[in-house]
Amino acid sequence: MRFISLTVKKGLFQDTFDFNAHVNIVHSEKNSVGKTTLLRFLMFSLGYPIPGTRGLNFARYEFEADVISANHKTYRIVRFGDIVTLIGEGDDLSFSLPSDLNALHKIIFGIQNDEVLENLLGAYYVDQEKGWTLLNRGKAIGSIHFSIEGLIRGLSGRSNDELAVRLSSVKRELQKYKHMLDVARYQAEINALGENIAYDAPIDEIDTAIDVLLSERKPIFDELERVKNVIRKNMSFKKYIDSFQLRVRSLTTDEEIPVNEDTIIGFRDDANYLATKRKMVEMRLAEIDNKIANLRRQQDKENTLFDVQTSIQAFDADVAKMNVDAVSTERIIRRLETERKSLEDAITRSVKSNNPIIGELHTLISAYANELGIDERYVRPSEDYIFTSDLKSLTGAIFHKIVFAFKMSYIKIIGRYTGVNLPLILDSPSGREVDKINIADMIAILVRDFSEHQIIIASINLYDFVSPNILEIKNQLLSF
Repeated sequence: MRFISLTVKKGLFQDTFDFNAHVNIVHSEKNSVGKTTLLRFLMFSLGYPIPGTRGLNFARYEFEADVISANHKTYRIVRFGDIVTLIGEGDDLSFSLPSDLNALHKIIFGIQNDEVLENLLGAYYVDQEKGWTLLNRGKAIGSIHFSIEGLIRGLSGRSNDELAVRLSSVKRELQKYKHMLDVARYQAEINALGENIAYDAPIDEIDTAIDVLLSERKPIFDELERVKNVIRKNMSFKKYIDSFQLRVRSLTTDEEIPVNEDTIIGFRDDANYLATKRKMVEMRLAEIDNKIANLRRQQDKENTLFDVQTSIQAFDADVAKMNVDAVSTERIIRRLETERKSLEDAITRSVKSNNPIIGELHTLISAYANELGIDERYVRPSEDYIFTSDLKSLTGAIFHKIVFAFKMSYIKIIGRYTGVNLPLILDSPSGREVDKINIADMIAILVRDFSEHQIIIASINLYDFVSPNILEIKNQLLSF
């Protein structure tokens, strides 16, 4: 797989960088002009979650990378934000990142094993910041990890076993419990300082109390309206009767009796009852309205307090309310750490068992290290050495050259087992403590053993390659 060109666009402006099939040197005599940025642009265009460099948010640019895939097909990869379109060879496919990253890379790199794909970048790309201290496991750049166990497991077809699945699950659980423990410790801190008290206002309880009172008020209000309506009808009936000035004659005394509220039996009693009923209902309604008014005044006060809270104070108040058991969380973390170590040891044993890649990789590393002047005091003859965790004994130029030996060996072993010639993308290979002789030895290895790979180097130096493609940066990478 190799790059043909990279076009970076923003609005109406764009810059294109062309690469040849062999050696490309991104060169500038100055530092901080964009050499590292161009290499990261290349990785970003392939869909990787590469962090931006100072002053540049990659998500605001559109990238078009013309590449020749591992299967010798020509594609244009267009990336804007988290959407990638792959165009060429009759294909016009869209990929959503990060979920579709491996699907995209299966086409570009022609490798189908997910664990190999997930560890490719750590093998062929050496970033200026993390790359020259990454030997066999750790962060390659940003959130992208590399694991020698994962790479070997994928190359030897031992992926997706039960141990790997369980280890992945345990790591996710560990991460969550560690975040939970951080919350518990922070909670303990703010509780100890008493910074949670002032903002533990029961505004939610006030809202609930008002809702309850409003629900109680509704039937009382309806009853009052009903009583008022009956009283209005009674008054209308009284006026109606009065307007006719009706009179009736007594059958016993022959007396004429006017028909009105005084002579209609029960009329006045009913009127008095309704008036009393109205007063009682009005008193009940007034009592509830008074409670609601008091709560709303309290609600306004709480809202005023909330408005003056800073985000941190509001966060502290929320954290203080959480129910987190720090002791139990620590106990779970210890158990998961033990299980993680046990699983990693078991996976390493399963990877090592009757696996010819271990010996082949160790042979390659030892050979390159020996060629760079590193003896067996540092690169031990035991095949297990490739899984070493002893990095403290490696410093300066020794560490730099051993990292180079490991990286070149990864590229070789990947090519041997997949048939894919990966590009070699090296940011500042000279390093601060590597002398000219060491650099010459490293370049000699690249020329001799990686002539069929595309090599892209960012540096303030021009190395001893035959007819390299020089991408010279004067003052800044982009013209816009």
